[in-house]
Amino acid sequence: MKKLKKVFTLLLVGIMCVTLISGCVNKDGSKESSKGNENKGANTSDETSGNSGDAAKKEEVITIDWLPQNDAPVDPNSPIVKDIETAYNIKFNFIYLERSKEAELLNLRISSGDIPDLFRLNDTRFRHYIQQGVLAEIPEDMVKNTAPFLYELVQKNGGKAAWEFPKENGKLYGIPSQSPDGQYHFVPIWRDDWLKNVGIDKVPETLEEAEKAFYKFVKEDPDQNGANDTYALSDKGISVIFGAFGALPYGNGGGLRWIEKDNKAIASAVIPEMKEALILLNKWYKDGLIDPEFISGESKGQYWGNSVTFWNNKIGFTCPGMFYHVNPPYSETDQGSNNYQNFKKLQGEKATYKEGKPLVGPQGKAGTESWGVFSGNYNVIGKDVANQPKKMEKILEIANRTLSDFDMWALFRYGIKGQTYDIVDGNYTYIGDALTVETRAKLGVAQIGFNANNFEFYNKTQPTLYDYADKVAKHFDGYYDVVWGNLESYPQYKSVVEKKITEAYILFISGERNIDEFDKFVEQLNKAGLEQLTKEANEWYSKFYK
Repeated sequence: MKKLKKVFTLLLVGIMCVTLISGCVNKDGSKESSKGNENKGANTSDETSGNSGDAAKKEEVITIDWLPQNDAPVDPNSPIVKDIETAYNIKFNFIYLERSKEAELLNLRISSGDIPDLFRLNDTRFRHYIQQGVLAEIPEDMVKNTAPFLYELVQKNGGKAAWEFPKENGKLYGIPSQSPDGQYHFVPIWRDDWLKNVGIDKVPETLEEAEKAFYKFVKEDPDQNGANDTYALSDKGISVIFGAFGALPYGNGGGLRWIEKDNKAIASAVIPEMKEALILLNKWYKDGLIDPEFISGESKGQYWGNSVTFWNNKIGFTCPGMFYHVNPPYSETDQGSNNYQNFKKLQGEKATYKEGKPLVGPQGKAGTESWGVFSGNYNVIGKDVANQPKKMEKILEIANRTLSDFDMWALFRYGIKGQTYDIVDGNYTYIGDALTVETRAKLGVAQIGFNANNFEFYNKTQPTLYDYADKVAKHFDGYYDVVWGNLESYPQYKSVVEKKITEAYILFISGERNIDEFDKFVEQLNKAGLEQLTKEANEWYSKFYK
């Protein structure tokens, strides 16, 4: 019984910490109500956690208003929540805000003075809230001393600038969220059965090799149906061609992107290399290699990572997204990515595709889109906690242990073995009701805060998936946005500039606008606000990287 009690206590401690880990998409914050409380709460070490209930009787309860990820309301009467509160001498006040209206509803709470103790913000809202005095400064020395593993992990994953991003005027106001998936680049895929049908035995690796295959895809009936009805590529594949010339002019679905060139930030859409890429793409368009419907995109209104055009046997090359957007089944229980399943459903088992590498261009450049490990979000603490250092220390202590203890982390992220997950072929897999995000949210599993993740733990719980990712996406090049922060003039100019970029590039590729007007296009962009945005982008870049 003593052993069971000890194990049970550890489980409760663990599940509480999971609420500090943000739930990852595809793969897998609140206000203090007891004023002036300076108590740490129960001792949570392995040796003394069994006595935490006794200690709790002698201490005031720390109440933490916690804004979770809001996939569903956390049940405050859940036995798990109640036992965690007892173990830690903490009272949780979980705040539920409907996801689609979260920003608006949070602003209303804050305007009334009801600021959560712990929540998460993107960079734009983060900067605004600092200026409005909503957030507490998090003393950097406190992070180093109270959460040393967390501090070192963030810097290890994100580099020297990782702890500079969350600062304003030299003061730290947030813990940066980081994603292990951001270290991987988008994965190109080829119809390798088409390649074989046109006499090519090797997946192309250079732009020159790809061009030869593309012409054969159009002229030599690669699907062997006797009709002239195939193209080589569409919009997602076009991104790989830009990458072969050294940059991506816009991100997935559009957007302004910045690259570093000559120690300065510059909008990638205006560099001379993109003009060279457009010349080649215009030639391919005239020769019928590019699907004329590239303007409307391959996703056809569905999820952005889908390539409906590829499923429908219309193109033989694409680059829809991350490794988990293209993977075949990687275990007995996995069915493969959405692209894989739909491709097989529509084209049959004999139809095949194979992962490729970013194509190497004439100057030896290559790359596809990469998000980078920093997600652009921060875990922040409400200003009321600034006067309650014990509460702030408690939050940091929990986060630190969660990220440094694998058994605890695995339990927190997946729940209880045999009840919410099992291990299949070495991979942690949700089971039963836990297959739904809503159920996990109600339990408080993988819902709240601190996504400054331990990448090694992801590899350990999903070894087959990340072995696949390492194979197809980690050892090549990816282009990430070097200026992802909010610029002061974005509200005034960003959407206008982005629209002009995407419209002009479509016209250049289709030939409706002569490529000789590229320099004029750059001038027009600068007058439309790009000149001012570039000035601000370099100020931001210098601030964080120099």
